[in-house]
Amino acid sequence: MRGQPLYDALLPGFLSLLFCSLVLCSQASAVEVNCLKCHAKLKIGKSVHKALNMGCPTCHSGIDATTVPHRKTTTLKNGLSAEQPDLCYGCHDKEKFTRKDIHPAIGMGCTGCHNPHSSQNPRLLKSALPVLCYSCHDKAGFIKKNVHPPVASGQCMTCHTPHSSDEMALLLKKPIDVCLQCHPDTPHGRHISSGQTGTAEPQDPKRPGKPFYCGSCHDPHSTDSPLLFRFNAKSMTELCINCHKMN
Repeated sequence: MRGQPLYDALLPGFLSLLFCSLVLCSQASAVEVNCLKCHAKLKIGKSVHKALNMGCPTCHSGIDATTVPHRKTTTLKNGLSAEQPDLCYGCHDKEKFTRKDIHPAIGMGCTGCHNPHSSQNPRLLKSALPVLCYSCHDKAGFIKKNVHPPVASGQCMTCHTPHSSDEMALLLKKPIDVCLQCHPDTPHGRHISSGQTGTAEPQDPKRPGKPFYCGSCHDPHSTDSPLLFRFNAKSMTELCINCHKMN
């Protein structure tokens, strides 16, 4: 026991040094934890969320990554910093998602359509269009005998915005202006909702009280009738008698 006095003298300093080392190591780990060492697959994809480069705690502040398995420090799912969609509004302009007509899918959360980390599809989509849309919209209405070319090629975003719009049916522009993007020679005669005729605009038989527009006669997606006629009309006459009395 001849060394006991020396041991007793050095022990407090050793314990203090050990404590400080552990604290510093813990602090460094909390800052420098590289989540991708274990979660590398989250960054594999043609489209990678820019938020990953900002650091995982940007969205997952409620995760203590210094412990394995990780410990949640909040009650939110996956240790998120906030609930969806408020979390996403931290980077994405809320105004674009809260216009007059809001896509019901937003109420399901952004991750209903988007992978929050990476994807093989553009815009971090979980699957390619139009397959993604068919997860909510009945595919039968889009694959009838005559299909509108943008629909046939899966270009839903040619006419619609996926988030919110000030126009009906989440259209990118006013209905007539959407149609004129591809049909510039169409605006003629009385059947046009633009005030060009100087007479009272006819009402849409499908939407009482709403103005007549291209979709009043033509289904914008698909029909079993020629020229995308509505009302199962097999001819122009059959289409017109839905609004006009024929003698």
